[in-house]
Amino acid sequence: PIDWTAQEVDDYKSVFTQCVMFSFWVIFNLSDSGLGSTLTAQAGAMTSKGIPNDFFNNFNQIAIVVAIPILDYIVYPLLRKWKINFKPVYKIFVGFMLGATASGVSAILQWRIYKTSPCGYYATDCPEPSPLTAWLAIINYGLCALGECFCYTTAYEIAYTRAPDNAKGLVTALFLFNSAISSAISEGVSGAMKDPNLIWPFTGISAVGGFFAFVFLFCYWNLDKTMAKEDAERETARQSKITEIDKAEIQSLVRVISK
Repeated sequence: PIDWTAQEVDDYKSVFTQCVMFSFWVIFNLSDSGLGSTLTAQAGAMTSKGIPNDFFNNFNQIAIVVAIPILDYIVYPLLRKWKINFKPVYKIFVGFMLGATASGVSAILQWRIYKTSPCGYYATDCPEPSPLTAWLAIINYGLCALGECFCYTTAYEIAYTRAPDNAKGLVTALFLFNSAISSAISEGVSGAMKDPNLIWPFTGISAVGGFFAFVFLFCYWNLDKTMAKEDAERETARQSKITEIDKAEIQSLVRVISK
């Protein structure tokens, strides 16, 4: 016999629609981590004065630790106080745009490296680095960290609240699976990321990321209303189930008394 309810069907429909929505994070992840080791190589082509070129990616985590409390205790309360409805879709859009902007900054920075390097457009393996300071690399990591604070935290919230109780782990796993897809794409194209064409990967990711940010905003403009409707339906189904259980207990009690 079929023992699932209409609410359970709606819950799992929500799960699969989230799978489609989470596919947008594949592009953001490419902005966030770069293609292959391009960001690390970019820092290595600039003047670092003895600092390892893989040191600068630590500023991603530092920026997140600093930004989250500022957003939670200052920015979001101020927006609520000013009655500005900063919906989840807005947060995700801002995060995507920050990621796209970070890639755009890296494209400009790579162009400046080529222009200032003694080896021109073959700066990555040049014996002499560009006179540009490698500290400029933290701009990308900082912007991507801010992007994560907006779109990743919101995505985890959506994944947890929209999923049915018995599928929260599944939805979270499906969301994280997009990171695996991004990593596979990154590894697949890393062999082609060589001078003199390193400007174009950053430019392409920036353009695609910005485009899909607006596509996401258009497709999920009413996401907050959809989530509110799902919550209301889920609560109604829960109350109905409780009522049925209460009726069954009363009927059982009546039968016992009548005996």
